[in-house]
Amino acid sequence: MIRTRIFPEYNYKGIYFDGKTIRIALDTSKPIKALTYPEFYDVKITPVCRGRCEYCYMDSLPDLSHPKNCTDKVKDFFGKLTENQKPFQVAIGGGEPTESPEFIEILKAFHDLGITPNYTTNGMFVPGPNVDRIINVTKDYCGGVAVSCHPQLKQYWERATDLFWRWQIKLNLHIVISDSESSDYFRSIYNEWKDKVNHFVLLPYGNFGRAPEKEIDWDYLVSVMPEDTSKIAFGANFHPYLAENMDKFNVSLYDPESMSKFLDLETMKVYPSSFRLEEV
Repeated sequence: MIRTRIFPEYNYKGIYFDGKTIRIALDTSKPIKALTYPEFYDVKITPVCRGRCEYCYMDSLPDLSHPKNCTDKVKDFFGKLTENQKPFQVAIGGGEPTESPEFIEILKAFHDLGITPNYTTNGMFVPGPNVDRIINVTKDYCGGVAVSCHPQLKQYWERATDLFWRWQIKLNLHIVISDSESSDYFRSIYNEWKDKVNHFVLLPYGNFGRAPEKEIDWDYLVSVMPEDTSKIAFGANFHPYLAENMDKFNVSLYDPESMSKFLDLETMKVYPSSFRLEEV
């Protein structure tokens, strides 16, 4: 299915197909402006997670409560939008989204609205009672899955990644980058999985939530990059690093948060991103 959105006031046309978006400036002499109705939403469906990562910027924990009526909230919020206003895709997260008792129904709700759902998982649902249902609904409704490669959860994310790969589900791996050790960890993952996954998404360590202070060793990360970077993608918060190193990577840059927003289903508030909680 091909979808198109046009906002002349923002000098924007977007064409979406096969999980990809082509952005076109209607007036090529001017830049595309930030969109009031973004083409992509991050959607937090639960704060619950059993991972206990010490650097969790969302401060997720296993003993928190799931928000109620999230499926109805999705239908109400996105169902009121016109076809031109609806996002092309959403990234469903948390916490750990597969922990939500409404997870599967939420995926179906987005699919029925004509919005492609994707989600990020730490893989801890494998093994578990809902594995078969989650895999089947992912195959039927989702554009793809991102698996977070947290070192302390290696046994879980590797098992989940292998499962998604065997089911031929479009797959990205997320790796948090801070010091040289984390960059070496990324390179070891890249060497092992480069022939099985679509992209390796590098996310800069964020000093948010309960995360202790750390610096990002950008120069070391650059030094361990593979020669072929076609499967490497960067999280939005790497924008300032990339802007100063345009000669090193063949990437397309736009201002972070100009094409996307963050929606918390518990509060039904919209923010610029999950890293900048200033209500819009």
